[in-house]
Order: sequence, then C-alpha cells, then structure tokens
Amino acid sequence: MDLIKKSNLNRQFLFRPHDVQQPKSSVAAKAVKRMNGDIKVVSHENRVCPETEKIYDDKFFERLDGVANTLDNIDARNYMDRHCVYYRKPFLESGTLSTMGNIQVVVPFLTESYSSSQDPPEKSIPICTLKNFPNAIEHTLYALRVLHVQG
Repeated sequence: MDLIKKSNLNRQFLFRPHDVQQPKSSVAAKAVKRMNGDIKVVSHENRVCPETEKIYDDKFFERLDGVANTLDNIDARNYMDRHCVYYRKPFLESGTLSTMGNIQVVVPFLTESYSSSQDPPEKSIPICTLKNFPNAIEHTLYALRVLHVQG
C-alpha cells in the first residue's frame, strides 16, 4: 500500500529510478516475475492488519504455499508472523527498521518465529546523521563552532 520513494532506491534491488511514485508491491511483483517467469506472484496494495481480515481471511492463507515479507513496521511484521505460524505457512521475514535490517526464515513449529525474540531498543540517530546532511540550522551552527575551535 506504499509508494516507492527515491530513498528506497539505495536499499532495494527490485526498484529503479523510473519506478519512483509507483506502488511497491506491483513493481516488486513485476521484477520478481522478470527473474523467474514460472513463479506465480500476485501483488496486493492493502495494509495487512485486523481491519483487512475480511480480505486476508482463512481462504486467503490456506491457498498460500508461503509468505515473503519486506516490511519496515514491527507491528505488521509481528502480525504476519503470528498468522503464518497459525496457518502453518513457511515465512521469509525480511525488512528494515531505520538503520537495521533483518532476514529470518520461519518454519512453523520447527524454527523460532519472528515474534519469539525482540531486537534491543534502538538508540536514537539524528536524521542528519542518517541522511549524512544537516537538516536543521542547529546542526550547521554546531559544525561551524567545531570548525572555529579546531581551526
């Protein structure tokens, strides 16, 4: 349900500059299909949450062979993990959260599930550090003060 942003291009291998502002799920599905023409991929542009359980119901999950995630939202990742365990579907959980990345294969009742463990709390990172560019006047003033003291 999310659109591709320019910032996605440096951490996603399925997206290209001409894909910016296109739905992530449909662009990713087309890219995967180009890699393997025999694979059956259906993209969805809905949020996966309790409000969409009429769409993602028992019938939906029972037809799946497995699930691959690429989410940056822990609540959605936990939600999908619980459903895959419940419906006994293999689950490739992968995604990012700020500067961290995660990939985990979950085989219900054989391996640990995504929800079984929790990442340590993330230390706050200033957005200017993440972007490697000052985004507030205070950051440039501090940099000038450091240069003056050192220079």
